[in-house]
Amino acid sequence: MIGSKKKVILIGGTPGVGKTSVSGYLARTLGIDIVLSGDYLREFLRGIDQERFRQLSVSVYDSWKLFGGKTKENLSQGFLEQTRAMNSGFESIVDRSVHNGEPIIIETLYYMPFFLDKFQENMVTFYMFIGDESVHRQHLNERTRFTHPDSPGERLSAHLDEYRSIMGISLDFCRTHSIKTFDTSDFLRARESILAYVRQEIENEH
Repeated sequence: MIGSKKKVILIGGTPGVGKTSVSGYLARTLGIDIVLSGDYLREFLRGIDQERFRQLSVSVYDSWKLFGGKTKENLSQGFLEQTRAMNSGFESIVDRSVHNGEPIIIETLYYMPFFLDKFQENMVTFYMFIGDESVHRQHLNERTRFTHPDSPGERLSAHLDEYRSIMGISLDFCRTHSIKTFDTSDFLRARESILAYVRQEIENEH
């Protein structure tokens, strides 16, 4: 990774698919010191300018409220509106990483990187999902055992329908832009496949 042009690993996925675990695993295995969660960037943007980033004032599963009633169309619009705001932050972070030559891992729910073409040669990017809804719910409910001890998954699994609608939007984006996706229903197997993919992407630039 040190001599590679690909300094940024960008990981997308809804809660419960294993983004945090995979980010930590890749960081330890590849020797990357900087890992950023999109959740923390969202909180930062909310805090510095509430007027500019007012679309981030609600949770993503309530983003339909920005456009009216609770419909899939309004949820989609709300998610896209929040994603545009998040992309402004992600793009600046990626630009700094590339400029300084500092490897970084970014994991985020808001996965539609409209700035991707600009940094194509500097990024490895992929999307994690769980195809089976019941497995997804189970993973969410078990997250306190692994990466989020004080954030009960039941609160999030109550909004699984919204999250899976968002997952569908991001998967459509991945198909349109030929972005690699991984079903993490079998997490340990998927984790090793992801590591192999990232290593191959780094090696293939030479």
